[in-house]
Amino acid sequence: MILYGVRWIAKLTMLFAAPLCAVEYVGSTACSPCHVNEYDRQSTSHHSHALQRIQGTVLGRRLLQQGRSPDGRLGYESSPDGIVVHEKDAPDVLLEWAFGAGVQGSTAVGQLGNQFIEHRFSYYSRIQDLAPTFGHPPRVITPIAELGVLQDSKTITRCFSCHGTGAQQTPSGPDLTGLLPGVQCERCHGPGSSHIQAVRDGAQLAIIRREIANPGRLPALAQIQFCGQCHRLPGPDTGDAPELENPVTIRFAPVGLLASRCFREGKTLSCLNCHNPHEDLKPRTDLSYTRTCVRCHAADTQSVKLCRRKQGGICVTCHMPQGSVSPYLTFTDHRIRVVDSKSSAKGRNGAF
Repeated sequence: MILYGVRWIAKLTMLFAAPLCAVEYVGSTACSPCHVNEYDRQSTSHHSHALQRIQGTVLGRRLLQQGRSPDGRLGYESSPDGIVVHEKDAPDVLLEWAFGAGVQGSTAVGQLGNQFIEHRFSYYSRIQDLAPTFGHPPRVITPIAELGVLQDSKTITRCFSCHGTGAQQTPSGPDLTGLLPGVQCERCHGPGSSHIQAVRDGAQLAIIRREIANPGRLPALAQIQFCGQCHRLPGPDTGDAPELENPVTIRFAPVGLLASRCFREGKTLSCLNCHNPHEDLKPRTDLSYTRTCVRCHAADTQSVKLCRRKQGGICVTCHMPQGSVSPYLTFTDHRIRVVDSKSSAKGRNGAF
């Protein structure tokens, strides 16, 4: 089963990397006639707005409203193609892209010469304002560093590939010629031209299905690995308690989920048990999460009888605490477990 999943992931990787002359990205609207419900939900989801042109976004509007960066060192000016950043001792940078739907925040990306640069200030929903971009060095010592962090071609290609659809890898960086902003249908299912053509040709159902990828049919481990292509997978610095050994990993749900006892012993738990990839996350208080838990932890089992909360309570409150990796970013810990009082207190206080 695991090998089957790995083969599917390899197939999907080849589809995403294939030249447009072989298989073409057609855009989500081409999928809508046959997949109405999925299209209606996905096209308005946060996923679909994971990458946008900066003009008109909350981030773009805030930069222009402010006119200057929070430290007063940078100036912002509107242009037909984006937002120009001025720094007195460095070349101007044109910010063209807003990464992130704005649920927690959004970061601007532009180009400086032949390199992409991630801007030093981001918009955070918690404060509805600009603050230093997470992960950037706290001190800047050069004019270029005032503008942001230059990204190598491999890193920025991965950024566009995960936040957008159809970005192509080249030796010098991403080819954005055919880029479709946001996570659209084909980001997870692969280019759709041959699939649509098979439908138009009246091909057999088996052939139609063969021409498109469906990660939902993968076994649990492969589903997590597939989502983890963008939402991250365990690295060398993650162990049995990833969010404790490296607090930043709480950002990456697949890391915690793979370390959880629920997954390790059951082998059937995946991202899709709780989350519909075509729509936004439900609130933590939604009882559908608890219903998922009691499929294995039935109400009459000893584990539930010993639970400190009454039966019918919300499982994630205690077993999936939230924690912060910065003053403005909060994430849910996916290493589902009985949390000791010390860790629980840290989660309630919003910091690890």
